[in-house]
Amino acid sequence: MTSRPREIELSVERPLGPEGSAAGVARLTARFEMGAEGTGPTPSELATTLEGLKADLDALVGLPIAGVGIPRADRDLPELVETYRPRQRELVDLLRDEGELTPGEHARLRAHLAAQGVEPAPTPAPAPDRLADRPIAAVPIAADRPAEPTRPVADLLREFQIGSLRQAGAVRARRQITFSEYMALKRHFQELEERGSPAASGNGH
Repeated sequence: MTSRPREIELSVERPLGPEGSAAGVARLTARFEMGAEGTGPTPSELATTLEGLKADLDALVGLPIAGVGIPRADRDLPELVETYRPRQRELVDLLRDEGELTPGEHARLRAHLAAQGVEPAPTPAPAPDRLADRPIAAVPIAADRPAEPTRPVADLLREFQIGSLRQAGAVRARRQITFSEYMALKRHFQELEERGSPAASGNGH
């Protein structure tokens, strides 16, 4: 008789520098205990947890290093518009930062928005983070929690056009919000997920 697994483990990891694992690797892991009847988390629960781990990794270490992976051909404009339905330049930039768009696709969508008369949002003021000038991977986590007031979640969602936890992690990786503000956003999206809000089930694109 085939033995059932006692737990399910999800892990994400990322090199801390462009030289790969030689600079060290950050790894985040989530574990799920299996029930007595072999029951475990649903695919949806696993997917949500995985996205949360990726967002936390973005917030702590930074976005994936550009240029890693196999190059692919650029998609044409109609396919890009149909896939992403872009409305703001900032979201197009975020798609590029997350590795969803190649440089050519990013430029193509930016030109499309410009032709539609979409203006970029005003550049937000930098977060009150005294460590903002240091590389995110070099900042100790304990020191990355300044005892300074955090901005309301509603203001952060509106100012940075954040629609998902993954986007919050990407904004944090660009040092535009503090770690405390990221954690407040994480609690916000977790509460939406627990309430079954449609806004929590989408990918923010």
